[in-house]
Amino acid sequence: MNTAAFRRLHHDDAGRSLPAVLVALAVGVLLIVPLLNGGSTSLLATRAADQALFEGYALDAGIEYAIWKLRYDPSFRASVDAVPTVPVAVSPAMSLNGYSPSITATALAATGWQSLADTPATVRAGGALVFGGGDYLYAFRGGNRVFWRYRLSGNAWTAMAIAPGNTGNGAALAWDGGGFIYATRGANQFAYWRYSIAANSWSTLTNTPARVSAGGSLAYASGYVYALRGANQQDFWRYNVASGLWADRADTPDDVNNGGALVYAGANQFYALRGDGSPEFWRYSATSDAWTSLADTPEDVHNGGALVYPGGDYIFAFRGDNTTDFWRYNILDDSWSSEATASSTVHVGGSLAYAGGEYLYALRGDTSRDFWRYRATPPRYDLLAQSGSRSTYVRIEISGTSVEVLFWDVQ
Repeated sequence: MNTAAFRRLHHDDAGRSLPAVLVALAVGVLLIVPLLNGGSTSLLATRAADQALFEGYALDAGIEYAIWKLRYDPSFRASVDAVPTVPVAVSPAMSLNGYSPSITATALAATGWQSLADTPATVRAGGALVFGGGDYLYAFRGGNRVFWRYRLSGNAWTAMAIAPGNTGNGAALAWDGGGFIYATRGANQFAYWRYSIAANSWSTLTNTPARVSAGGSLAYASGYVYALRGANQQDFWRYNVASGLWADRADTPDDVNNGGALVYAGANQFYALRGDGSPEFWRYSATSDAWTSLADTPEDVHNGGALVYPGGDYIFAFRGDNTTDFWRYNILDDSWSSEATASSTVHVGGSLAYAGGEYLYALRGDTSRDFWRYRATPPRYDLLAQSGSRSTYVRIEISGTSVEVLFWDVQ
């Protein structure tokens, strides 16, 4: 091959090689650019996902922090309870993963009172109400021997076996958790009775150590019936169900009179209103046989004062004294708050009872036939944690030492 021919062939090959190289480079660019773009998008997506995850962790931590504050910081919980339906900031602020969510807690509003079937006749001094297990409440009318049963599911009253004598101021009822209800007659008498639920019959037991009158009240716990004498006295007794004998216990801190009330709240602890136009409120320990003065009620308590314990952290109370005042006592932080006012004024014969479930039941007294119920579910709170455009919304219910999450919504 001559030189000219070689040069021509080389030139032709070179000309053909350049387009091939350019094509190869172009293909490479087409392949590499999407690959780089894909890698960049993947990294950005991963980073965004990590940020969302970290932010979500911070929101969850904020909710857990709010739950902890409500459960273990009584002063914070009291501040939330004091303004139902108003969000209260959870403080101090917290930070996690570089995020500092805003957190609020809101106490849900009370649901108020509902009227039920009227009692068969007006309730007077000596009116009293008690749960007797199952589907029934039992009540003294007061001022006579009348005794009724109320059926929860049927919303209806029935007359039962009449009491052995006329009841009056200081008459009280206490259920033993089984087949019997114990009763003081009041009316400045010694009489003490037991009602058999199954037999619908009364029997007379050992008289009380002294006459029981206005402010008399009963509560049952662990084989004993505990009793405030009332009658403007400090006497406090215990009745042994097994032996049928009464025994003196430590006197109350002051005289008990109209509006005096006693309730058992578990763990060998009883709570009492002094009544007698005073705001005094006490706790009694059956273990140490000793009384402790607690935070005063918001106003003075008189005729119609009553207590009920539905479990958990709270005790509910009527003030009585011809008012509509209805209060809630926080056992954890020894404080009182106002609940929805009663449907009408409560006076002599006013009484409260708890029958399990959601409701408290009440006799108004005051020579009326009014009978009500009040929804007493454990306190509920709405919690909200927000960070940027993300938020977590939670509703909880606190009962005693337990917290139940009713729903958990992430937006």
